[in-house]
Amino acid sequence: MKLTGPEGEFELQILDYEYTDAPSFLDRNWLLVNLRTHYQGREHTCTASLLSTWEIEMLLGWMQSVVSNRELAPKVTFVEPSLSISNESARKDKYEFCIKLAGEATPAWYEDHKRPFWLKVSPDPQELKGAIQDLKGQLEQFPVRE
Repeated sequence: MKLTGPEGEFELQILDYEYTDAPSFLDRNWLLVNLRTHYQGREHTCTASLLSTWEIEMLLGWMQSVVSNRELAPKVTFVEPSLSISNESARKDKYEFCIKLAGEATPAWYEDHKRPFWLKVSPDPQELKGAIQDLKGQLEQFPVRE
């Protein structure tokens, strides 16, 4: 999934389940994800267990609600506080998201690691719909495991 804007780019890619086999439902559904950010000529890549399968489902539902103009909430947060996404769109036809990167997701070049880094992206409607489809495809490869 890729979201872009005049200030930067954000990419999220599911790599694998964190555990190949775990007795706990919760542990079986943690995912290793790769985050790539690009901001003012600087790039950062992070690979970590930041999201679960059901959180990807939640993110997809939230993004789809924004596209359909029936926003579920102004932001989506996750169990791991290293990542969240806020919708700051003033108009329904122009998307503006603010992505919070903290903890292990903080770009290495960002100097104040005590505070989260906020990356603004503004995908056009076609890009946002494409990002949703891409993330759906990724989740199909790594579905919720019972």
